[in-house]
Amino acid sequence: MSRMTRPESQARTRADLARTARDLFIADGMANTSLARVAEAAGYSKGAVYSNFRNKNELCQEVLELIHTEALAEITAVAELRGSAEDRIAALTQWARKRIDDVGFTQLEFELTLTSRTDPRLRDQIAANLAAVRSAIADLLAGVTGSDSSDFLAGTAQAVFSMGLGLSIQRTIDPTISTGPVARLLPTLLATSEATELKTVQPSERLPTDIEKRSKRRGTSRSDESRTALLDAAIEVFGSKRFDEVSTTEIAQRAGTAIGLINYHFGGKRGLYLAAADAVYSDFWNQLQALRGPAVPRLIRGLDLYIDQAEAREGSPLALSTQVTDEELRAMHHRHIDRFVTAMMQELTAGAGTALARTAMAGWMAFVEGAVADWLRTRDISRVQLRELLVASLYTTGQSVLTLDPGTPLSSRAINALLEHAQPMTKTEHSE
Repeated sequence: MSRMTRPESQARTRADLARTARDLFIADGMANTSLARVAEAAGYSKGAVYSNFRNKNELCQEVLELIHTEALAEITAVAELRGSAEDRIAALTQWARKRIDDVGFTQLEFELTLTSRTDPRLRDQIAANLAAVRSAIADLLAGVTGSDSSDFLAGTAQAVFSMGLGLSIQRTIDPTISTGPVARLLPTLLATSEATELKTVQPSERLPTDIEKRSKRRGTSRSDESRTALLDAAIEVFGSKRFDEVSTTEIAQRAGTAIGLINYHFGGKRGLYLAAADAVYSDFWNQLQALRGPAVPRLIRGLDLYIDQAEAREGSPLALSTQVTDEELRAMHHRHIDRFVTAMMQELTAGAGTALARTAMAGWMAFVEGAVADWLRTRDISRVQLRELLVASLYTTGQSVLTLDPGTPLSSRAINALLEHAQPMTKTEHSE
C-alpha cells in the first residue's frame, strides 16, 4: 500500500477530528467538550488539533460541514429509491422522523445556533447549510411529483423542515410529543398543489438537473426534443473529452438522433460545442439567480456551487474556467464574468458600480478561480478553509476599494455585511 501524501494525511486528520468532535458534542454537549478532549478521543496530540483549528468555533465549522454532507447524502439516497412516489415520500418522512427523534443531534444544532449569535461566520454557514438541505428536499419533491412549481415546492420543503425542527426542539424537553404531524403533513401539502399526478420512479431515473429543467421549458415538439437531446449529449461527452476526441457520430448515437440534425440545429460540431459550453454557463448562472436569503449565506452557497462545478468538470473544456486554450471559450467566459460582476455590483452598490469597484470584483473572481484550481491540484487545505479564504478575500477586496475611494456607494446589505465582518472572531475558551 502506497504511503499517504501530506495533504492526504492532513485531510484524514481533520476528518477524524471532526467526526470525533461531532460524537462528543452530541453525547456531552459542545460547551462541555474541550479541544484537548477531542484530541485525546481521536487519538491525536493537542498540537494536531491546534495546527488544524485555531479555536473551537473553527472546529464547529468543520463539524457543520460534516453534518451538512451527511444530511444531503441521506436525502440523495431517498431520491434514488425504487418504487412509487408514495414510497419515496414515506422514506423521506421516515428520515425526517429519525432526525426529529435524535435528541442529541437537535441539541447540538441548538448549541451551534446559540454560538453563532456572536460569530457571524458560523451563523452564515449554518444559514447556507440549512438552505441547501431545504433546497435538496424541494428538488426531491419535484422529482417525485414531476412538478415545475418551484415556488410551491420550496414552500412545502420550508414548511416540512420548520415543523420538523420545531417538533425536535420540543421533544428535547418532552419526548412524549408525537412526530405524527410530519407523517401527515407531506401528503396533505402535496395534495393541495397544482402539480401533475405522482409517478413511479425507477432507479435509472434521477432528479432533473437545471439543464433538464431548462430544456423542458423550451417546448415539446420533435425539433425541440432532438435539439435538447443533442445538447445534453454534447454536454456529457465534451465534459470529459477534448474537442478533437469527440465525433459527431458519438454524440448523435448518445442522443438517439440522426447525425444530420447536428448541422440542422447547430451548424456542425463546432456550433454544438459552443452551444454546450454556453448552456453550462447559463445553467450555473440560473442556479446562482435562484439563491434566496441574506447576502452572506447566498455568497457561501454560490461558492459551494462553483466548487462543486469545478470538481465535477475538472480538466474539462466545459469547466467554468479561463484556463482553456480555445479562444472562443475564453471569450465566452469573460462575457459571463462581466455578467457576474454586474450582478455583484448591483448587490454591493445597488447600481453599476465604479470602474475601480468593477475591476476589483473581476480580480476577486480571478482569485476565486485560481484558488479553487490550486485546491483541486493539492488539497492542502479543507473545503471549509478554502471557502473561508474566498469569503475573507472578498471582504478584503471591498475594504481596499473603500480605502482607495471612500466615496464608493454601498448598498445597505453590503454595509451590514461589512459591519458584521468587522467584529472580532469569537475565541471559545477551552478547558485543559
